[in-house]
Amino acid sequence: MQSDKQLYEIFEVNPQWLFELTGRTSPGPCKFVSITLKAIERRSDGMLLPDLASKPITIAELQMYADSDVYQRTVIEMAMVQAEHPGRQVDGFIIFASRSLDSRTEPWTKVVASYYLDELLEQLSQHAPEHPLVAVFQPLMQTDRTILERDVARYYNQITEGVADERQRTRLHDVFVDWLLQRFSDRGMKGIEQMLIGQLPDLRDTQAGKELIALGEQKGREQGLEQGLEQGREQGELIGQICILQEFLGLEPTDARALAELSEEALAVRLADLRVQLQRR
Repeated sequence: MQSDKQLYEIFEVNPQWLFELTGRTSPGPCKFVSITLKAIERRSDGMLLPDLASKPITIAELQMYADSDVYQRTVIEMAMVQAEHPGRQVDGFIIFASRSLDSRTEPWTKVVASYYLDELLEQLSQHAPEHPLVAVFQPLMQTDRTILERDVARYYNQITEGVADERQRTRLHDVFVDWLLQRFSDRGMKGIEQMLIGQLPDLRDTQAGKELIALGEQKGREQGLEQGLEQGREQGELIGQICILQEFLGLEPTDARALAELSEEALAVRLADLRVQLQRR
């Protein structure tokens, strides 16, 4: 599977995820940038550049395939970066897809730290199971397609729930779907969409869903409806499904409170229209 571009996109949008994943001390706000090392005319796709000049620059290599030269290349990049930033401390580390890819090239293992993505994600899933990185990497790391297909909607929703920033959330969704398309190349985009929409988890299990349901319940109380709570709960679930489909279809979202002013019948019509749009894609 192609992964280099997607890995860069994940950490470019939020460099702090690299520190959360590896457990390394964060230098504070920083950028994950691609640079060209002029002295050797080589491009480095993973430099962590802190906002504070007193903090170390870090070269981060993300290695998903066997490469016996990765340690030497990382050390050379570290030396070139330090030459271009005199007086700055420069660190380096490599994240291998798994331990089996680590060539352990001496003496550079004393200079460059190494990590293993499968082990890091397992550790992250133990102490922070709802972390969005646990979800977004599943198409890359889960070897059983049946298990992946069964849980794919839950992972998509975990990204939605776990990332408040819209740009970061959109980036992770895009990477997640891109990797799904590679894993399920026989399904095509429509098949992936059906896989996600058809298996979306119950709204009662998500924080956003609970808030939408609570909004519907409140409207039921305000309107003094008989069985207001139950009707409001159903209205909240319709609102939730509408919001999810609008986001998935790339449509401008309708404010949930505006939707709450509509009748249950009107909401059902809107939801049916969105499902038709999905079928036509």
